[in-house]
Amino acid sequence: MEVTVSPRDKIIAAAQALFFSVGYSKVLMADIARQLGMSKKTLYQYFSGKEELLSMVIRAHGQDIQQEVETILANNTLDFPEKARQIFSYVGTKLHDINPSFVKDIKKNAPAAWQELQQYKADAAFLRFNALLEEGARQGYIRKDVPRAMAVLLYASALETILNPSFTQQVPEELMNQLPQTPETVFESLVKIIFTGVMDGKAHT
Repeated sequence: MEVTVSPRDKIIAAAQALFFSVGYSKVLMADIARQLGMSKKTLYQYFSGKEELLSMVIRAHGQDIQQEVETILANNTLDFPEKARQIFSYVGTKLHDINPSFVKDIKKNAPAAWQELQQYKADAAFLRFNALLEEGARQGYIRKDVPRAMAVLLYASALETILNPSFTQQVPEELMNQLPQTPETVFESLVKIIFTGVMDGKAHT
């Protein structure tokens, strides 16, 4: 059965693709209308302006992540390692969709949307990751002597810091060149460090 996509959803999808790849400031409503083959007048029938459209893009992106993560968490046929793998793979892919310059752009030019993005990131980091760790603890995969709250805070703050252009600009170039090059690989590396640490278990045997 073919799913019918509403004009409103088509506009949000087209705007998201342009915002994430080109940047918010560089995209005009006329560009979005041209991408969809419609007039600006039609576009304004659904959205009052670019800032409202940006808010809807961030909301839709956040809801997509939330729904998929909750679906994986609720899947009782998966054990904890597989749930973790699927969640991190999915979230990493969704992060890869966002150009880091887009984040910097809206922080400067659309502060309300920036705050909304921060809230979605906080929900994903604190609520979803905490729920995953709680399940891992129940199944015996998470060490009991590790404070889960600290693991969640470490994950959230490290991810936010690494993906923050204002922070990365301060990092020496030599070190920056050694970091993963995409948000997806940054995310995967961070998760690996949190779950396995940096110590080689064979070093002292």
